Amino acid sequence: MTSGPGPRAVLGGLGRAVSRHAALVGVAALLGAAAGIGAAQLAPTGWSADATLLVRVESPGSGLAARSQFAQQRVSSYAELGTSPEVLEPVAADLGVPVDGLAERVSVVNPGDTAVLRVHATASTPEAAATLADDVAESLSAVVDRVESRAGAGGQTVALELSSPASVPTSPDEPGLVLTVLSGLLAGLAVGLAAALVLARARPTVDTVDDVRRLTGLPVVGQLPGTLRHDDSGTDASSARTRTALREVVQNTRTLCGGSSPSTLLLARTDAVREAMGVDGGLARAVVELGATCALVQSDFDARTLARPSTVPDGAVPEEVEGDRHGYDRVPVPDGVVASSRRHVRSGTHAFFTALREDYDVAVVQASSESHPLSLRSVTAEADGVLLVVRSGVTTVESLRSLSAELLSLDVEPVGVVMTGVPPWRRVLVRATWLDGDVRAVPEQSPPSFSIADLVDHAGAPASGRPFPDLPRQRRRPGTRS
Repeated sequence: MTSGPGPRAVLGGLGRAVSRHAALVGVAALLGAAAGIGAAQLAPTGWSADATLLVRVESPGSGLAARSQFAQQRVSSYAELGTSPEVLEPVAADLGVPVDGLAERVSVVNPGDTAVLRVHATASTPEAAATLADDVAESLSAVVDRVESRAGAGGQTVALELSSPASVPTSPDEPGLVLTVLSGLLAGLAVGLAAALVLARARPTVDTVDDVRRLTGLPVVGQLPGTLRHDDSGTDASSARTRTALREVVQNTRTLCGGSSPSTLLLARTDAVREAMGVDGGLARAVVELGATCALVQSDFDARTLARPSTVPDGAVPEEVEGDRHGYDRVPVPDGVVASSRRHVRSGTHAFFTALREDYDVAVVQASSESHPLSLRSVTAEADGVLLVVRSGVTTVESLRSLSAELLSLDVEPVGVVMTGVPPWRRVLVRATWLDGDVRAVPEQSPPSFSIADLVDHAGAPASGRPFPDLPRQRRRPGTRS
């Protein structure tokens, strides 16, 4: 027997739904408050008046205290009698209104420990309110006289005196603006919360690191804040945090790849363009800051155009490599490579990325199944490491599953997932969520091309001899300062 979700799970789901659709909840609450204001303004204006009756007891041979006690004992029953049909029917007949409707506009109360009855009446005009209060008071007094005269107990007589006739009110009743607005606000908030829950269930999104692990089985390599900006001067605190988070992504990717950075790092995004805009440029900048040369391949035109500021030059897409002020090169995709990828010919794409590997330590490429000039399918064969890009609260579960299935069909095993747009309350220490199987094994080094015997043979060689092959020179892009 399985139990339902606990209170913590329910509250967590509600919290995620509210944070994901906070704008909707806020708008609904404001509309509810506005409706409350409108209802208060449109409500009909009412007028109220009060008439006061005094209970008078005549009892021969009884003192004042006894008469007062007797009056207090009887006055509570008179308050209930004040809204009875016996009292209201004569008044309703004079006004030509039903008794039930009149009862809603009249009340009779007895202030505590007194021999006083207060008749309260409301009407649409001040004169009608005062007249109604007096008429009900007179009808109540007549009914009490009849009842008490039939009782005739112990020679005591009881009468109701109209001690204070109702005065015509000079101001209408307060419309209850605060209460009406508060009620509208609460109603709008309830509607907004219900709508947020419905939308969250109808279109579930990926929100947390646990969601990523559950849907893909992959580790998260970093959590980035909102929209990435590449013109940050570094003096702002939020900019410093963003740059630190980007460097963490690069370092964690290197750790998961066995200690070495992928020479071609592919950022695979869903077909929703805004989910990954600016991530490729941010990671290229982080690669440079960590001391490596980097090329940013102009392979995802739509996402880079929407980035603020755009990582695409102001003019047309350049035909030659253009240096970015943050230290990486923006490399356009040649027309020949685009044509070969469209014809599913790998030779052109392979030659292009081979040239990049010769000139740069890392080449960052971002692509989706529909990106241009290069699509995801045309780049996966050249990538040494693949990271999925997921935007917290925006990327849907369905789109992430589709992306994972597409990579699986291409026989690609991603390294991990980069989460963007992660609010502070959802950030965790990502390395604490890694599993033992997340870290790739370090590839075995190829054996040296010489043996121990070679070392012995060359021990007595002349100083000018070179017993070892030349070490490969450090790759450096043109124009990089030493």
